[in-house]
Amino acid sequence: MEIRVPYNFVHAAELDPRSASIDPRKAGFNERTLDIDLRECAFIQPAALLWCAVYELLAASHGAACRLLVPENLGVAIYLKSVGLFETLKRNGIDVDDRGIGERPHAGPRLILPLSQFFKESEVDELANTALDRLRESGVGAANLYPVVSEVFAELALNAVQHAKSPIGAFGLIQFYEAAAGQRFVCGVADGGIGIRSALQQNPDLRRQATYDWTAIELALQEGVSGTGSSRRGIGLFGVAEDMTKPGRQLIIHSGIGLLRAGGEFADRAEPSRTPVPFPGTLTFASIPT
Repeated sequence: MEIRVPYNFVHAAELDPRSASIDPRKAGFNERTLDIDLRECAFIQPAALLWCAVYELLAASHGAACRLLVPENLGVAIYLKSVGLFETLKRNGIDVDDRGIGERPHAGPRLILPLSQFFKESEVDELANTALDRLRESGVGAANLYPVVSEVFAELALNAVQHAKSPIGAFGLIQFYEAAAGQRFVCGVADGGIGIRSALQQNPDLRRQATYDWTAIELALQEGVSGTGSSRRGIGLFGVAEDMTKPGRQLIIHSGIGLLRAGGEFADRAEPSRTPVPFPGTLTFASIPT
């Protein structure tokens, strides 16, 4: 099995459904090999590299021999190595030939939190505290946003740990971007778990409403909604979504075949919809201008 990514790879919904619609979480997934081919990729964003990590590790957990074919574009390859994708995959048994690819020497201030794998709430607390310390040390962007960024990351990461039941844990990163369109912080979390719909359906009161992946996303963004049925849970994702309604902020949630793109350039697509390419688990991605 081979999945070729586009020249500009922003997130998984842009992949060709003829190859990427196979969900490695399913019991019927029996591919013996998997290659994710990045060789022609000339631009990649964090949401896309999170998909690479989750898809490869899920396929490997089902016994597939997995490879990541690195970009021939040296700048993209250096970025992926600097952010920690290659090392994360190799540490988990994925074949990555990154010979001759160095790390970006000035990645430090802009790479607040490299790609990190976590399984427990205590690890989330540690990563969020580390991120806040590194934000303060970096001096990039607006200092008043440092607590906001670390708190958004913590909420997204806690949701993954508490609800996903992911056999491969969850992955997160935080970066600072500086481009012609302006400066912004981005933070993303992804897991290979049961997805938002299945998590909400564990609450008997929500089963009828969480009928599809896209309706489940819509439901999860309501205050107090949780698959646990506890009135003390369900604040995190609602709070993040509310925070992302501020001018210029963006939010992406991709779970199964449900996709929400809201805020910023996605202002006209603020309602969840169906997408032919599933995310095998859940991706949450927030972008905050500074």
